[in-house]
Amino acid sequence: MATETQESVGQPEAVHKPALLQFDPGIGIWTLVAFVLLMILLRRFAWKPILQSIDERDEKIKHALSRAEQIQHESEKNVEEQKKVLATAQEHAAKILSDSRRNAEVIKDQLIEAAHKEKTKIIRSATDEIEALRIQIKTELREFSADLAVNTAEKILMDQLDKDKAKNLASRMVKEFQP
Repeated sequence: MATETQESVGQPEAVHKPALLQFDPGIGIWTLVAFVLLMILLRRFAWKPILQSIDERDEKIKHALSRAEQIQHESEKNVEEQKKVLATAQEHAAKILSDSRRNAEVIKDQLIEAAHKEKTKIIRSATDEIEALRIQIKTELREFSADLAVNTAEKILMDQLDKDKAKNLASRMVKEFQP
């Protein structure tokens, strides 16, 4: 036994490889054949449909991106159009407001002018009426004064003069009293 120990000590032991790591040509060939068959089957039945679905999905994504860009472009265009419409509407509203204010000022000026003319007309009419009444009152006052003076003078003269002289005197007084 001692010799075995010495022999094993002096010589390196043979390295034992596990069975999984050793190359077996029979298993290697069958593995290669199975791999090639699997590749052919996958290429024929799996890869084409998978690649086709990937291509379809890629096309759908491209189409969706294109549509999204188109929608974004249309949206930006719509926003610009809305801004233009809003600006036009604001300008139109400002113009309407300005026109309304101008029209209100014109109407106000017209009403003031009409009121001024009506006031002037009323004042002129009242002045004319007052003047006519003043002349009428003056005339009536003269007539009343003349009648009073004649009646008074007639009574006085009746007592002192005869009738003919009294009439002449009254006529003279009336003529002198008139304007």
